[in-house]
Amino acid sequence: MTGHPLQSASAAPAQVHVPPGLVDNQLALKLDSTWGDPQSWVANGGHWTDLEDVRACINERVTGSPDISPLAWFFRTVGASRTQPLRRVLVVGCGTGQLEREIARAGWAEQIVATDLSAKALALAREQAAEWPFIHYVQADMNQIPVGVGPFLPGSFDAVLGVSSVHHCSELERLYASLAVLLEPSGWLFLDEYVGPDRFQWSNEQLGFINRLADLLPEQLMTTLSGQLKRNFRAPTVDEVIAVDPSEAVRSSDLLPLVGRYFQPVEVRPYGGALLHLLLAETAQNFAVESASLYRHCVIAAEEELYRAGRLTHDFACVIARAPG
Repeated sequence: MTGHPLQSASAAPAQVHVPPGLVDNQLALKLDSTWGDPQSWVANGGHWTDLEDVRACINERVTGSPDISPLAWFFRTVGASRTQPLRRVLVVGCGTGQLEREIARAGWAEQIVATDLSAKALALAREQAAEWPFIHYVQADMNQIPVGVGPFLPGSFDAVLGVSSVHHCSELERLYASLAVLLEPSGWLFLDEYVGPDRFQWSNEQLGFINRLADLLPEQLMTTLSGQLKRNFRAPTVDEVIAVDPSEAVRSSDLLPLVGRYFQPVEVRPYGGALLHLLLAETAQNFAVESASLYRHCVIAAEEELYRAGRLTHDFACVIARAPG
């Protein structure tokens, strides 16, 4: 899909503003420095989901097929009970807008409203969404979505999506309650999130598995682009996490348990990451080459076996749920 069927492709995406006082400017500036420059995220190396084999494994765990992504699975599930494109969807914590552009290309929604607290990330998202005038960006804090103001009208969204964003929310109860109000009756919620320990306080057992596996791998595979050899993995201190992003994984372990208070869960699909998320951080590019294919398959199989043996708990999950009818 290259344009909205009811609007000219030459129109610029609208900018919508929420009332002053509803944006934490200090936190917004901090998030600008952390998330406003996508190049900085990969300056020292890639991430686990950069690898095609890892994505195929995630797809298989969530959707049952290595070729169907969790997002496509969500819209396929929704499409089984109603016509598409959906009239209006909301994306919370959109970052630089990759999710909205994927939805737009697939033709899954007629209008998309996307929010983020980082003005810098939103500016990049707007720039890259110029050919889709039906994507509208709003600077807003998911901890205090201004229900009843501007585009945030009760019952006005067919679906709400949070992908790699809701684990940054400290006011989960308030967010879920707001989203339930914003959705039409029986509207759809989709989450694809980190649901592991708060502030990345991984257990010694989990870190032990990672370190034993890392010690078995060649040094060239465990070396970042800056030349750092990644061994002796440890959990960061809470202060270290907060220094980078005060919202990072602030209540990630509560994300799944609270969904059922506000929505009717339809599907909950954990998909791993307790080993690969850490092991492949800033080293994924080393595993992408053909000469590393055996090691790549082995580390994926190692995580899979630990899950089968009940030795790991899933750090990531997808959720499909519905608002009250």
